[in-house]
Amino acid sequence: MNTSVGLSSIIADPALQPRIGGLDFDHVKALEAVAEAWPPLKVVKQGGGFLLVDGFHRFAAAQNLGLETICAEILIPPEDGDLLGLAFALNAVHGRPLTLSDRRAFAARLLKAHPDWSEREIARRAGLVQPTVSKIRQELEAQAAIAPTDSRVGRDGRSYMVPPKGQAKTPEAYQTGPTLLERIGDAFTPAERRNQREIARYLQKLADALEDQDKLTGFESIDSASDACRAVLGTEAAQELADRLGWSAENILKIAEALGYQPEDQPAAGGLG
Repeated sequence: MNTSVGLSSIIADPALQPRIGGLDFDHVKALEAVAEAWPPLKVVKQGGGFLLVDGFHRFAAAQNLGLETICAEILIPPEDGDLLGLAFALNAVHGRPLTLSDRRAFAARLLKAHPDWSEREIARRAGLVQPTVSKIRQELEAQAAIAPTDSRVGRDGRSYMVPPKGQAKTPEAYQTGPTLLERIGDAFTPAERRNQREIARYLQKLADALEDQDKLTGFESIDSASDACRAVLGTEAAQELADRLGWSAENILKIAEALGYQPEDQPAAGGLG
């Protein structure tokens, strides 16, 4: 529900600001020029006032403009009371994009609060990829900021065991409940043939796209491709791309091997292949 609320009744707690760098004052200045186009702030009731969970830059711009009231949407607080999680989720889907550092900081916070959560679930909430969360977990464990756990809880509430450090990761061997292949087998019932066709078509299109690498000038070697990514994206974003590519490629390679691919069948020439 949107309503007009007094600016003085809103509390902007810096602890709920999901951006580790705080406010971008250039962005605040830009917002001051388009006050009529602002979407409502997002607040929750606290005592006789309101606690700001989304719209920190707009709130600062309103203060600079000397506004007495502002349009706000009053939200129901989350059941778990995690207002920072709510603030992050709201900021992640609109407005000034959260940086990779913001997302990593949020993932670290989630790991400290819930070290038994699966890395996949934390990655989903933080907008990261699983390998990035794995690195953050390792860093926190090395700093003794969190204790190692021998099990994880996924989004579905199912627990699964974690391989001991130094031992090859074999999810099927440590999972409690159906294995990945068993779940896929359960999903592919005769009533779901359309899903099978979609998967097959997706993989065929992916193979076509990957084979197009030979058509790209300057894509003749691994070094040239990685240098191009760093030059265009920068070091930090290129590392994030590496994590995304690596995680996805591992899954595709496992599917290829399940279909009968053998490394010795790999073409001898052409591009990165």
